[in-house]
This record gives sequence, structure tokens and C-alpha cells, in this order.
Amino acid sequence: MALRPQSLAFTFLIGALAALPPLSIDLGLPALNLLESSLGASHTQAALTLSLFLVGFGLSQLVMGPLSDRHGRRPVMLAGMTLYALAGLGCALSTSIEALLAFRLLAGIGAAGGTTLAMAVVRDSFEGQAGRIKMSQVSMVITIAPIIAPTLGGLLLLLFHDWRVIYATLALAGAVLVAAVWLGLAESRPPLPGARLDLVGRYAAVFQHRRTMGYVLGNTLGSGGLFAFIAGSPMLLMGTMGVSTAVFGLLFATTSSGILLGSTINNILARRGVGARAPLAVGLSLGPLAALWAALVTGAGIVSVATFIPFVVVVGICRGLTTPNITHAALEPVPHHAGVTAALMGAGQMLCMAVASVVVAEMHDDYGALGVALTMLGFLSAGLISWLLVERAVRQGRLA
Repeated sequence: MALRPQSLAFTFLIGALAALPPLSIDLGLPALNLLESSLGASHTQAALTLSLFLVGFGLSQLVMGPLSDRHGRRPVMLAGMTLYALAGLGCALSTSIEALLAFRLLAGIGAAGGTTLAMAVVRDSFEGQAGRIKMSQVSMVITIAPIIAPTLGGLLLLLFHDWRVIYATLALAGAVLVAAVWLGLAESRPPLPGARLDLVGRYAAVFQHRRTMGYVLGNTLGSGGLFAFIAGSPMLLMGTMGVSTAVFGLLFATTSSGILLGSTINNILARRGVGARAPLAVGLSLGPLAALWAALVTGAGIVSVATFIPFVVVVGICRGLTTPNITHAALEPVPHHAGVTAALMGAGQMLCMAVASVVVAEMHDDYGALGVALTMLGFLSAGLISWLLVERAVRQGRLA
């Protein structure tokens, strides 16, 4: 029996689908060093297990979004989740780094079928303030993945001493989601018989909606800010600061808890009828300030867990405040192209995340923690400027 969109089970299912990328990335972070010894991989090749997943995830969204607008959410989602589960199994059985990288690319492609369309399903199912509340609730569920994933990954390695169990766990998660979608998720956008896929036309319609594109840009740029820390966290925390694998998982969970706290506050505000502009303004403004202070402190030569992590937690709180609101603001005006818009947001986020990870890696040897802080500052400031430009244009009547 299909789940009611208003139910808690529906929220958890949508959240679980949307949480696949952070789960797929963060669960494997503690195992990167084992890949080097087990498969004879270089440090760069081990890092490619993250990058290629992001490439597959980012690019495939651009096709899966329009496909779901034409053929319905459910069949595209089921196909993607099936590919994700099979690719996870392939990763677990890989005997060479080349095979592992190929299956990680396929896993990223499959994950897009769940994550991108999960947000489109929310837009299909809810209007106005109800949609904003549901988006906040889904964001709270999504946040659970980065909180528990590194710790769970470290625990699995302690119990089984084998990196393969990480990917077997991801394959199992994919199989469970296939069953959950098949049994519990009704079609939220029925197929359009006779309609053409028309990729160019569908994307052109969204690109012409400048207000939506402004919010898409603000959201994608902001995501690069937090991912700068995520990408650099193994080098920074376990390398520069010398924390253990167990402590690394705990610190990662602490920073991710900031996102959960921000999402919780936003959900409370939305339920009390507080408009989206206030949490957006606070979150988008406070995030760059926290990154700036982190840069000033580390630039002064003060580099420690106690002086760096609190700033990252503040950035996480800001992301929890902004992401549900800015995602809802981008999807709300384009109900007929929700799949395309969600795909653009997802692909943009992956692009910014990939750029952030490259910048942090390049700056690490020379700047260390300061390089992470400056990268965070750059992306978060760009996100703030983008939002301010959109809001100014709206007030002046230049955007609908």
C-alpha cells in the first residue's frame, strides 16, 4: 500500500533517497587508506572513488530529471536504485582499483535516480507553506546520513577489517530502497502519453525563469562551502591535527549535527508561520562570517580541533537553515519542470563540490587548515551574493 505523503514514513523514505550521496561518500571516508594497501592504489586513485561517484551522480541527473518529467518519477527512480544496488555489489566484489572506480561511477549514476527525483516528488505532492515544511522535515532526515556514516564506516572496519563490507552495506541499502519505492511510493507525476522528451526545450524553460535560476545558483554555491570541509576533513583532522579514526567519526558527526540543528530550527519556524526570508538571511549571512573567523584564527597560526570545528558547526547550522528554504523557493514556481530544476540543483551542487575538493587538495600542502577555511569563505560568500542579487531584483519588480 502506498504511503500517504503526509505520513512520517513518507518523509523518511524521501529523506533516505535524498541522503544517498552523503551516505555513499562519507561511509567510505575511513576506508580510503585501506584501498591503497589492499588494491595497490595510489592516494589519487583512492580519492577518485569519491570524485567519480560525484561525476556520475552530477551528470546523470541532467537526464534523469527530464526523463521523470516525461515518463513519471517512479519508473526512473526504480531503474536508478536498481543500478545503484548492483553497482554497490560490483564495488564489493572488485579485485582491482580500475574495476572499483568503474562501479563507483555507475553507483553515482544510479544514485541520481533517487536523490534528484525525491525532491521533485515533494514538489509534486505539496504546495506553498506545506511544501516548505515538508522540505524542512526531509532535510532533517537527510542530515542523519553524514552524522552516522563516518562513525558507522569506522565501526564496520573495526568489526570486519575489510573495506569491502562498506560497499556491501551500500548495496544492501540500495536493495532496501528499491523494495521501499516499489511497495510504498505512489506515482506523483503520471507519464505524459505522446509528449516528447525535448531535453533542450525543458531546460530552456527553466533557464528562462530567472528567479528560479537565481535560487539554484545560490544553493549550489553554498553547498561548495560545507563540502570544502568534508573533502578536506581526512587530511585536516587525521593528518594535520592527528586525530584517530574513532575521533574523526565523532568530530564528523558533531559538525553534521549542526546541519540537523539548523534544519530543526527551520522546521519549527516554518510550522509557526515565519517566512522563508528570515532564516535565509541569517543562514546565508552568518555562514561566510563563521568561515571568515576560521580563516583569521588559522591564519594567525592557531590550528586545533577546539578552534576550528566550532566554526564548521556554525556553517552546518547555516546550511540547515538555508537549504530547505532555497530548494523550495527554486522548485515552487516551476511545477511542470520540477524534475529538470531538481536536476540542475543537484548537478550544480556536485560541480561545486568537485571544484571545492580540488581546491582544498591543491591548497593543503601549502596552507592546510587555512586553505579549507578560505575555500569555505569563497563559496559561502558567492552564495550570499547570488541570493542578495535575486532579492534585490524581486524587490525592484524585475523578477516575478
